[in-house]
Amino acid sequence: MVLSRKKRGMVGIDTAIILISFVLVAAAVAFVVLDMGMTSATKAKQTMVNGLQEASTALEVNGEILGVVNGTGTGIEEIAIPLGVTPGTGYVSFDTSTFVVSFTDQYGTYPNIYSGVSHKLISSSTSLSSLYNTSVSSVSATAYFITGNITPTVLGPYGQVLLVISVNNTKVMTPYNSFTVTIKPSVGGALTVSRIIPPDFVSNSTIDLG
Repeated sequence: MVLSRKKRGMVGIDTAIILISFVLVAAAVAFVVLDMGMTSATKAKQTMVNGLQEASTALEVNGEILGVVNGTGTGIEEIAIPLGVTPGTGYVSFDTSTFVVSFTDQYGTYPNIYSGVSHKLISSSTSLSSLYNTSVSSVSATAYFITGNITPTVLGPYGQVLLVISVNNTKVMTPYNSFTVTIKPSVGGALTVSRIIPPDFVSNSTIDLG
């Protein structure tokens, strides 16, 4: 009888060991599954954040878009677009290697007209006509930092910049025709600006394009 009790006790211990092994294995599997789930959730969250950053533009129009009429009064030879860094974006590079400006008007489409940042300091009293690129062969775009630049080519949070587009005098934008500017910064999605040239303007004047 004593031997019988010992055998039953050993069987009970073996069963307990087996049960504990099952519990440990189940816990390990559960940990792996939970860790994989957390990793997948983190990756999904990062993918969503990256997608939102790509979809949202890092720049926004920050004021009225202006046009400068040429000396003969036949059309617009210069466009000035005030831009600001979108809140929450951080920093935007205006280096020619990462910043692209394309332009479309009545004469055609120009895929990249951006020539870089001018180091000329401007203020609210600066005449737009003084920023016209007199050597432009077709169409060109130049950035003028107003406030908030942290390096010669990088604009910081809440910074402001004036993007000036100059067209050759033989290709001025005439009334009732439209133009479209597509700005692709180093981060975020593209910003598109479209306007229609109004009629009845005076030579050498500056008009509000809205």
